Amino acid sequence: MWRDPDTACVRRVVSPPGDAHLQLTVVDLPPGARASFPAEAYAFIRQQIWVQRGRLTFVEGTTRHDLRTGDCLQLGPPSRCTFANVTATACRYVVAVARR
Repeated sequence: MWRDPDTACVRRVVSPPGDAHLQLTVVDLPPGARASFPAEAYAFIRQQIWVQRGRLTFVEGTTRHDLRTGDCLQLGPPSRCTFANVTATACRYVVAVARR
């Protein structure tokens, strides 16, 4: 488990240890928190996001996705991404990463 000191976001890898091609991570994003990543972070992976609880605003390049509980999104080509919780309640989502 890892807690981001700036956002209080908690990330927990749930996949078994090893050199797997697929990794699942559960993320708890507190109200008002946001995290951004450069396009380079996605250069050699494919990624899907599955919202388990709450709402997630996900910005992929210039495209905004407003995701709710149960929604799943597959990311496109590498671009700058922002995960944001613009609500007053916590958001939990699962990130599935497949290495190319």
